[in-house]
Order: sequence, then C-alpha cells, then structure tokens
Amino acid sequence: PVNVIAGIPGKPFTVAALAAAGVRRISLGPSLHRAAMTSLVEAAREIAELGTFSYSARALTGAEVYRHMGR
Repeated sequence: PVNVIAGIPGKPFTVAALAAAGVRRISLGPSLHRAAMTSLVEAAREIAELGTFSYSARALTGAEVYRHMGR
C-alpha cells in the first residue's frame, strides 16, 4: 500500500484523487497544527491591527468542540 502525507502547502490533493492513485493511508503530519496556528495568528493580528474581535463569530462553541472530540 502507498502512504502519503497530506496537507503540504502547494499540494492540494483530495482524498478521492489520492485513493484513485492507489493511496491507502493518508497522514496529516503537522497540517492541522499549522491550520490552528494560522487561525490564532489571524485573530491576534485582527485584535492588534484593527481592534476588533470578528474572528469570534467563526469560532466553535465549547459544546461544538467537545462534540467533535467525542465528549
């Protein structure tokens, strides 16, 4: 079986495309951490540069976080 690390910048493969190419295991590597850090930096920039908090409108509620974590 072929394994692939997904979420590499500049390589926008889909699960379907990788499966069609024979991939059987997809690893995410640090991509989820980078996505979370991107959101954190964007929120901090908004506060520092604009003095606004509109990022919070896109944030999950505590209940949504727990539901996604299976709690």
